Amino acid sequence: MPAPTRQQRLASLLHREIASAVRGLDDPRIGMLTITRVELSGDLQLVTAFWTVLGGQRERKLAEHALAHARGFIRTSYAPTVRTRLIPELQFSYDDREEKRERMNAIIGRARRTDADHGEKPEPPAADPTDPKVEPDEQ
Repeated sequence: MPAPTRQQRLASLLHREIASAVRGLDDPRIGMLTITRVELSGDLQLVTAFWTVLGGQRERKLAEHALAHARGFIRTSYAPTVRTRLIPELQFSYDDREEKRERMNAIIGRARRTDADHGEKPEPPAADPTDPKVEPDEQ
């Protein structure tokens, strides 16, 4: 496996630092928020922190406003540990991958229930040794 690039190392560092800063916030609007991943632009000037929150639409909006309000504080909290000429700008984006995964699983589940075998995984048919299309293994 190749060694991680500078961009990957910096993204990993930023993920830890941003998550730590968010955990340290004393804002009740944050709730059960998790920084799921961090993406860093190729020029190392923009970091996007993806997040999720436990709860519904109301908790999501509250957390979104709290993160927007605390963005400058969080950026200054990771500034001392980032050793780049310029400190990457921070933006937050809601991570909807889990919701998409749940919707896809529901679609697959509905499709399986409508199958003739009701989603059971049938055994593949055994190969017929007398079938001329099947060639025996030559060793």
